[in-house]
Amino acid sequence: MKIKIEQSTFNEGIQKVFSIVPLRTTLPILSNILLDAKEGGLNISATDLDVSISTNIAAEVEQPGSITVLARKFAEVLRELPNALLSLESDGERVWILSERGRYSLMGLPAEDFPRLPSGVEGTTIQPEGDVLAEMIRKTSFTVSTDESRPALTGVLFKADGKRISIVATDGHRLAEVRKTLSVPFSTFEAIVPPKALSHFTGLISGGEQLKKVVVGETYIAFDLGETQLYSRLIEGPYPDIERVIPQANEKKMVVNNEDFSSAVRRVAALSDTDTHQVCFLIRKGTVKLSATSQDMGGEATEEVDVQYDNEDLDLGYNANYILEILKRMKSDEVVFELDTPVSAGIVKPVTQPEDEDYLCLIMPLRLND
Repeated sequence: MKIKIEQSTFNEGIQKVFSIVPLRTTLPILSNILLDAKEGGLNISATDLDVSISTNIAAEVEQPGSITVLARKFAEVLRELPNALLSLESDGERVWILSERGRYSLMGLPAEDFPRLPSGVEGTTIQPEGDVLAEMIRKTSFTVSTDESRPALTGVLFKADGKRISIVATDGHRLAEVRKTLSVPFSTFEAIVPPKALSHFTGLISGGEQLKKVVVGETYIAFDLGETQLYSRLIEGPYPDIERVIPQANEKKMVVNNEDFSSAVRRVAALSDTDTHQVCFLIRKGTVKLSATSQDMGGEATEEVDVQYDNEDLDLGYNANYILEILKRMKSDEVVFELDTPVSAGIVKPVTQPEDEDYLCLIMPLRLND
């Protein structure tokens, strides 16, 4: 293999695939990226066997060929090189990066040893706008579970009824769901997607990539971003019945100013218990008193916040970190808490949201400290 390529172009391509490379693996080849030079440019690929990515970048190919190279060291060297035309050469066992005044060499592994990436996923095709889908993922994936004993909850549920798509995540203590109506009809489907793939997808969109389509198959989901293709193995279900989890009769509504309330919770939480992060909500007509205590540091904090509430008194306890994570994703000046009892799930919604969107978060209360 022998190619000429701009350092900036090469570095950008490497960064697109780099985060897929696993930090630790029992298969040495997975610590490598695949470089495949052929007529038309250079293809760069990475995989951890569950999530895979490949991207095409412009290069002048003098001699086609392919090889794998240790991802982290290769990326480190490339990142530090000046922005200029580089030469990349390999003889099947070693790779050389040649700059105007430098020569860098790394051992490689044969391209034939690199796992074969999925391609041609068949299934349901949807064509949402990339930034819209990325925002839906950001609004939900933060509540995904890390408990490997319940595999389905370690993924994010994609569910669609033909025109409306729903994305849900939960860890059993909190839940986030966003529903969006798409302009183009499609078939019904249900898939549980690993958060690593979704995190990488949102990163690509933030970096300027344009989504062409999403294909949901039986065992894989594919994100087509033109020159970049992202694939992920799906997690086996079933996923819990979300409709049965979300309460329908929470009639006690407390409306808060998002910015003011978030700031107050953050201040009080600074003196909360380091394990539970509990903040008490003592809700009265027109006001809520926030309080927290910490036995470890011998500290306590209270603060009153004006709210819109006209119902019976209610005393609740919540994990402050969970509340703040939810409020951060509510793109609304005002947020409504729909509540029932001190031991039942509460619902948090933005007061204003787009007509074609329905977003809510569910949070379980903590038992109040005596």
